[in-house]
Amino acid sequence: MKIALIGPGIMNIPPPGHGAVEILIWDYYIELKKQGYHVDIINLLRQSQQDQSRPDTLYCKELIYKINTGNYDFVHLHYDCLYHILPFLNCKLKAITSHYPYIDQTNRHNNDGYSKIFQNICNNTNHIIFALSKKDMRTFKENSVDKSKIILLLNGSNHNVIRPIHYKKKSEPNKSIYIAKIEERKQQHIYKEIPNINFYGKCDDNKFKNLPCFKGEYIHDELLSILVNHGNLVLLSNGENGTPLVIKEALMAGLPIVTNRYSIDDLDAFLPFVDIIPDDKLYDLQYIQNVIENNLKKQDQYNEIREYAVSNFSWEFLVKKYIKSFSSMN
Repeated sequence: MKIALIGPGIMNIPPPGHGAVEILIWDYYIELKKQGYHVDIINLLRQSQQDQSRPDTLYCKELIYKINTGNYDFVHLHYDCLYHILPFLNCKLKAITSHYPYIDQTNRHNNDGYSKIFQNICNNTNHIIFALSKKDMRTFKENSVDKSKIILLLNGSNHNVIRPIHYKKKSEPNKSIYIAKIEERKQQHIYKEIPNINFYGKCDDNKFKNLPCFKGEYIHDELLSILVNHGNLVLLSNGENGTPLVIKEALMAGLPIVTNRYSIDDLDAFLPFVDIIPDDKLYDLQYIQNVIENNLKKQDQYNEIREYAVSNFSWEFLVKKYIKSFSSMN
């Protein structure tokens, strides 16, 4: 089977930093090759964001030509703004994934310019929809033309490059780590006053950059080394497309988690090492601090945490399910 994974063309693959979509594509590529498939990443870098606006742009024509001349058995678009090239692809089996975090909040679609994208994705008589979370799956099921072509495709994490460290040997066992781009949706500005949280991520806010709690932006491999040395992970964003990659990476590292309902849709309910901040407490900083401090005490469960992550989110497991899900449609 010959497979093409289509990237967004926004940054290189593998990405230099913590670009979740690009890392997802790269990890799929590596595991698909390990399992014996012929797989290519097509990720033509854009000259500008305007390149994605119309199907007749030079960028889209080049992308369509590149895909069609590859004679692929299966083509998977990992960027929803490329929906308009789907009718021009000759491949019989083709699929699209959306990474838009508010798919279930249809009241936001118009404001975010997502309504047309969503409508075209849901008109799926000739393509498969891979939903990244149970939340997205429910929304697509309610709105799509062909419900038989909607498949749940959870993100995974590469456990081979993440190894837990015994909590007594960590360099930062009493500190939490918060990894995400510094932006309104990720809400770092709300939680920056809580002590003992180290913030990492791309940052365009010069004021935030000067805070002692901000530790900088690192390439992905460096971030993983920093991650495993912390006591737990905190992530309290106000919208996610399923369980974020960084949470699964933290679980692979054996770290307990403090998060909210937006980031746990794919996790088992009532995990003892995951503490969920209720919506009515998301601005109660003292309450959150207390939860974080109690969660840090769960570091001794690292073997149990790691085992859960590998069993549910290893790429070996997920890629086998991925291939099986669309092969039956051929």
